Amino acid sequence: MDSPAASTTARKPGALLVPGWDDDHRERYRALASDLCAQGWVCRLVDVPNEGWSPAERAAVTREDNLQDVLAAYDALAAEPEVDRDAIGMVAVSYGGYLAAFASALRPVRWLALRAPALYRDIGWTRPKEELDKEDLAAYRLLRLRAKDNRALAACTAFRGDVLLVGSGSDDTVPRPVIENYAAAFSQARSLQVQTLECADHALSHPAWNAEFQRCLFDWVAQRRAELTHGTAAGRVPASTRKLRILLVEDDPDMLAVTLELLRTLGHWATGVKSAEVAINRFLDGAFDVLMADINLPALSGVELAQKLQRQGGFPVIFATGLPRPPRLAPGTFWLQKPYTVEQLEKVLRVAAALAPARDGSAS
Repeated sequence: MDSPAASTTARKPGALLVPGWDDDHRERYRALASDLCAQGWVCRLVDVPNEGWSPAERAAVTREDNLQDVLAAYDALAAEPEVDRDAIGMVAVSYGGYLAAFASALRPVRWLALRAPALYRDIGWTRPKEELDKEDLAAYRLLRLRAKDNRALAACTAFRGDVLLVGSGSDDTVPRPVIENYAAAFSQARSLQVQTLECADHALSHPAWNAEFQRCLFDWVAQRRAELTHGTAAGRVPASTRKLRILLVEDDPDMLAVTLELLRTLGHWATGVKSAEVAINRFLDGAFDVLMADINLPALSGVELAQKLQRQGGFPVIFATGLPRPPRLAPGTFWLQKPYTVEQLEKVLRVAAALAPARDGSAS
């Protein structure tokens, strides 16, 4: 008779796939589930809305109904004899990502891979989804929201597992502020990787965009599988290797693009804007670990920007500028004189990581 340890070792990790509402790519998800199964996962696909619903059923269904559908699918997956109940994750898209956020607070979820997760107002939870005001919803998704403002974001703050968060650069349905709201909410996740498919739309309508997402997803999921196989400890990532969330402010569009690409190549998550004024509007306390800014910006300077933002909380500031370094710098402030080398940037980022506010054991 097998020992309990041997029996547990023989079990497979589970993956629950939750597409978005009216997602027309069901075959895409079935193929994804098949590929994951081939790699040793046990998968289950949730259909929301279900293809078998009548028009009347579809018109009456609410977010509460759909959440219960997701939880029922999770329970069915966890009940399969070959599934390791301590190793279940979710791959969820758009409306499915929104529901997955709630599910992560109601069931043991080890990891979340969310592409373009949607956000909805808390009000109207039991109102039929088809009756929600789409224009109001589009405006709501441009807001800077905290966990106290939205129940889905509040659920994310309680999540302690690993998170992959993928957005699309040309997404009018789930715009960038939504992704940044989610990134800020996952402040206590064990790890957070944020990826932007720069030219992609919400539906990943071009095959190359879907292929890019799948490469990103499978690389990340393979890491989760390796951790299960080798028993990697779920501890804090040392500051020297910590991945940072960086707000970059640079008015030169070419320099902005090059620096963003460099920061992402080094493994950090970075988003960029061209002026201090836009940075102030985009800044959300807790969403960023480091501010990296040019000095000579139009209107408000980089120094004035740093002073305004640091009133909301202390965090490291890196000035990247062609100006010579001043004799003295304020504590937590770094100076990179252009042109700087990759090694110089890496060194500054390592020190900044040690000074950036801790997020209770999370690693971004």
